[in-house]
Amino acid sequence: MTQDLSYMNEQPSEAQEQAIQEAITRECMNAIILYLEEVAGTMEKQSIETLNVPTLRAMAQELRNKNINNVD
Repeated sequence: MTQDLSYMNEQPSEAQEQAIQEAITRECMNAIILYLEEVAGTMEKQSIETLNVPTLRAMAQELRNKNINNVD
């Protein structure tokens, strides 16, 4: 039994392409907002008042660990 895969060659209309771009932009913004909220929460939880390289790396590691734990 063969499947019709011709739909794979279809190009989105300009309106569809615009809608897709807007959706991607919204999702990226939501991800950035979530990231900033996570950073702020980490800073608050650990009483961090200034940002420096070691602090940013420690926060990145904590968020990475949380992300890994959320995948499971």
